[in-house]
Amino acid sequence: MKKLLILNGSFSEATLIEKAKELGYYVITSGNNPSLMGHAFADEYIECDYSDKESVLELVKKNKIERIVSCANDFGVITASYVAEKLGLPGHDTYKNTVLLHQKDLFKAFIQKLGIRNPASTAFDNIEKAYGYLQSVEYPVIVKATDLTGGKGILKANNKNEALFAIDNAFEKSRVKHIVIEPFVEGVQQSLDTFIINKKVAASVSNDVFCPINPYLIQSELLPANGIEKYKDELVGFIEKICKELNLVDGMLTIQYIVKDGKPYIIELMRRALGNQFLTVAGAVTGFPWEEALIRAETGMDLSGLKSEKPMSKYAGHHGIMATRNGVVKGYTIAPELKKHIFKKIEIIPNGGRINDYLNERIAYIYYKYDNYDEAYSTVSRINDLIKIDLE
Repeated sequence: MKKLLILNGSFSEATLIEKAKELGYYVITSGNNPSLMGHAFADEYIECDYSDKESVLELVKKNKIERIVSCANDFGVITASYVAEKLGLPGHDTYKNTVLLHQKDLFKAFIQKLGIRNPASTAFDNIEKAYGYLQSVEYPVIVKATDLTGGKGILKANNKNEALFAIDNAFEKSRVKHIVIEPFVEGVQQSLDTFIINKKVAASVSNDVFCPINPYLIQSELLPANGIEKYKDELVGFIEKICKELNLVDGMLTIQYIVKDGKPYIIELMRRALGNQFLTVAGAVTGFPWEEALIRAETGMDLSGLKSEKPMSKYAGHHGIMATRNGVVKGYTIAPELKKHIFKKIEIIPNGGRINDYLNERIAYIYYKYDNYDEAYSTVSRINDLIKIDLE
């Protein structure tokens, strides 16, 4: 039985861990927090910071691990590609390409050269130069740390004082001390999530995103995205152009974009599993075996036997139940009009547990399905009003 390391073991990786075991691997998980629920599904847990690529490399060598799979975090996919390249393991892009695609300043410069539409970014590794740049910008702008995910190190600025604060925030949070400043594009945020085989899109699903509590952290998603048929061909063209230019391996590839005046502007790309067990929802509306495909690709297994099933529903999504302040969770209730559409629920913070960072912590995740788009959109767009949280 081959040993497989899956970086991290949060609930986001739980379905990947289960699928890897079904495929015959002895699964080892890593990370700094042994209490994460995903570790319970693994055969073994070894404590190790998955963002520390050198430590993970030594872990893999010491334990004679034969395959590695990234987690739902950009640091994890960078570590996985580094270890795979050092040890000659299959299923991952080169380390250079992985960093290029997941570090915002490098990625933006790359797609600008390819002529792919995006908000033009200016990168800085010096805080004083970033301050000086503010003399020439038009507001609003958005300031981002180049190396973080989940909305960390990102702030919109409507004036110079807000921009100065945003620059300080981004530099403070960035591990590599690199930031980008770019025009704030007002529009609808969506994603196109694809599976690549031989540099071509073999499966895809799109989604609308909703960020009502933290504007830089996705709280809800609805699949497929509204209006995707208008620009899907262009987005697929962007993706396949990138795959060909960099000679990318088979596997997941997601682009996030903002639609303004009917045109998509690319803001980020990811080559990894998405968080919040997103692949469960993707499978619900496509029937494509996303988890199995990802494990097979990142471990170098044959992809020819992948079989799609009948989709569960026409529309589906997930929502992270979040509070609007810190406090102790006493419980929550879900309105019947939403509750009847839920097909899966994962509790994160139990009754009696404390919320210390309400802008990022979730009490639970719910997964819902619909056959009617208008009903689905109407519900998801006001979903926080349909969930009442008892907090003290």
